[in-house]
Amino acid sequence: MCVDRHAHDIAVGETYGNRERGLSAKSRYALIAHCYREAAMRLEELPSTVQAVTWVVRVEDLAGTGTRPMNGREQHE
Repeated sequence: MCVDRHAHDIAVGETYGNRERGLSAKSRYALIAHCYREAAMRLEELPSTVQAVTWVVRVEDLAGTGTRPMNGREQHE
């Protein structure tokens, strides 16, 4: 499980931008990795699959290119 800045922001539900995420702290990194593993277990998927899918959805949301409503807002065509 690789917890990068994108995985972190998805897990905490907030875009940190250039702010420090604390991922160099082993406990914070481990907690976020655990959350992805727990979600994967509940979904009966691999943690890497959960991370990949959440990343794609996040990128689509930020770019406004997804087919799903964006954070409860309607997409504009």
